[in-house]
Amino acid sequence: MLKTPFAAALLSFLFPGLGQASAGNRVRAAIVAIPTLAILSVFALLLIFDRNSLFGLALDQEWLTSLLILDLMLFVYHLWAVLDAYVLAGKARRDMLGLGAFPSIWATVFSVGVLVAATIGVHAAVAEVDLGWQHALDCRTAATPCWFDISYPQCGSPFPTDAEYGIVGVNKGIVFSANPCLSAGDGPPELTWAGGVKAQFYANTGNPGPILSSRWPNNQTSPRQCNTLEVPESDTADCAYDYGWNAAADSYKTAVGAYVSLGLAPQGATSTPSPNVWWLDVEIINSWQTDTTLNVAALEGAVAYLQSVSTAGIGFYSTQYQWNQITGGTSEFSAYPSWLAGANSAGQAVSSCGAKGFTGGRVALVQYPSGGFDADYLCQGNGG
Repeated sequence: MLKTPFAAALLSFLFPGLGQASAGNRVRAAIVAIPTLAILSVFALLLIFDRNSLFGLALDQEWLTSLLILDLMLFVYHLWAVLDAYVLAGKARRDMLGLGAFPSIWATVFSVGVLVAATIGVHAAVAEVDLGWQHALDCRTAATPCWFDISYPQCGSPFPTDAEYGIVGVNKGIVFSANPCLSAGDGPPELTWAGGVKAQFYANTGNPGPILSSRWPNNQTSPRQCNTLEVPESDTADCAYDYGWNAAADSYKTAVGAYVSLGLAPQGATSTPSPNVWWLDVEIINSWQTDTTLNVAALEGAVAYLQSVSTAGIGFYSTQYQWNQITGGTSEFSAYPSWLAGANSAGQAVSSCGAKGFTGGRVALVQYPSGGFDADYLCQGNGG
């Protein structure tokens, strides 16, 4: 059986040279096996004596490119070894048993086709892993933008086509407003673009106060009392807290409705299909009070609501200047990551990761322009 063409080719598929040996040509087998043995020996020596450098090479772009070229060369060599073993075994079998014993044309085509496809598959899989790892390294260095964020300004316009991860705004620029393109509506669903159930969201925040807001929580008793008979004042930290809570609840309800609209959550659902990461957008273009302690209370309410619905994570989007203006530079939220806006380039985004975030905690993402869109660099080891 080992001397049949298919069996010999299969042996050389498993280890180049074995098929040639089974066909009776041991000298040729030794020559064919030399490249495989040399490569295995090098890797074995590295694993035994310097495995750390081997693992370090996995993070080297030039090494990965060289490995890809090596895989292409090995594919040609591997395929030749398989076909050579098939031909050698076929000749040996014909000489031994006669012409009538040679496989039919259909058997030959099928068996060779299977082995060629298997050889291509093995090396294509290696190449795919290599290219995927290179892409991951490009993401880590911002050489390739992999994260993008979009919202209502992109309604009816093209979305980033090369995004691997997406963050989508649930509001139309202000609290208690819905992004019309979050789900099926004024354009292609941005939630679908952002990854559906694995999408990350960002929501606007604000604190206009009782005079400017038509949604001020007067007479609200939970989670805190605002302008009730027991607590008759309306411009208080508790009222601001309720306002932030209500705004976050409205944004969350908008996200749930988008999932329902797209068929990703059942009718009547009150929660998203799976926990999402949420970012609270803190910018001076929204309405805020001059008393920064009241603004901090509103953000506390927003965080508390999102905590109550079991999100996958909570963070803040802003700049240090805007954070100082709105919150007085509070460190109340230092346990939460910062999504930093304002970088002018990918290089500046990368360098910004080393600084402390405006919340007082770590910087997880840095936004920068790329191809007409807002790209985001994921700081290494700082997923949202």
